[in-house]
Formats: sequence, structure tokens, C-alpha cells
Amino acid sequence: MKQNLLIKSFLLAVAAFSLAGAARAADAMSSASVPPSGTMGLLGQTYAGLSYSYLDLNHSPDHTDDYRFDYNQPLNAGLDGVLSYDFMQTGAVKQQAVAGALRAFSSAYTWGKPYVEAGAGYTWERGGGGKDNSVLWEIAVGTEFQLAPAFTLTPFVKYQGTPDLAQRDVWNYGVKANYWVDSQWALTAGLDRDNHQAMRYLVGTNFRF
Repeated sequence: MKQNLLIKSFLLAVAAFSLAGAARAADAMSSASVPPSGTMGLLGQTYAGLSYSYLDLNHSPDHTDDYRFDYNQPLNAGLDGVLSYDFMQTGAVKQQAVAGALRAFSSAYTWGKPYVEAGAGYTWERGGGGKDNSVLWEIAVGTEFQLAPAFTLTPFVKYQGTPDLAQRDVWNYGVKANYWVDSQWALTAGLDRDNHQAMRYLVGTNFRF
């Protein structure tokens, strides 16, 4: 019952977030859908995002639901600050994580924006007859390719370490897509696989300030 309430609340939040963007899109139908520069990705933008991920766990009857909030803030030219919160549930086990990161990127190339990211945070688990906590740290590299004025595709590799949990080291290899419906509201989707052969399927929305 609590899980169903959580899912409904999250979906309502995503719907409200999307409707706000849709209203702005309707108001801007007669104007350009992207900024005057002609192109727009996620790097170097101030935005907040909500997403849902379904993790198909290898050799397990369970799966993981991951509800995530992100906030990205440019700090300087070529440098973003990122804050995130995750709520995850696998069967009876619930896990939460908060993290902050710095993401440095280059806009010097016409073919894309390569980036490197490093961050740290804290995670805690409850359920299944026990509880556990751990610091976490992560590094990532990727490239944001501008395939169309409002559409970007970003392949990435990410490592996350949680030294005090049973699953200490996780490598993710995947790709994310982002499409700006207008200059302030975007839809996003992603697919990745980790070194434990779990597949992640992600959908979400971003809202630019």
C-alpha cells in the first residue's frame, strides 16, 4: 500500500512538472523552441529533473524502482554543480541516497561537449531484516552530442563506490537522450547496463529556469 502511494505521488509530481512545461510550451508556440544560440543541451544549464528508472536485476525475481530528483547549477564557464536524491526499492529493501558533484565540460569542439564528473554523498538501506549505511563516491565521463537544435544524446561511463554496503563497486555504461519541447521543458530517456548485468530503463522530465 505504501509503495503504491509512493508511486502515485511520484507520478503526480511528474505530471504536474510536465503540465507546467506544457503550459509554457503553449504560450511559446509562436516563438522559437530553443534559445537564440540555436542549440541547447543540458550542460551549462540551470534545470531540475524528475525521473523514474526500472532496474531489471540479473538472475533475480525482483527488480528495483528508482525515483530520482536532480538539480544542475552552472558555477562557472565549463563547470556545473549537481545535487541529487534517490529513493530506491527492491522487494522489502528500501534505499535512499543524497549526493553532490562537480561536472567539468568543454565547449571547444563542434562535434560535442566531453565532460568529467566527480562527486560524493551518503546512502542508507532499511528492510529485509537489517539496515546499513555508507558514504558513496562517484566518477563519470561522457560526451553530450548535439544531434539537432533541441536534441542531445549522451553516452557515458560511471563508477559508484559504497565501501560499507554488500555491493561495493558498480560500473554503469549507457546513454541518455534529452529533447527540449520548448526552451524550458524537456523529455528525457535513458538505457544503461552495469557490471552486475542489471539493465536500467529511465524516463523523466527536465525543467529549465
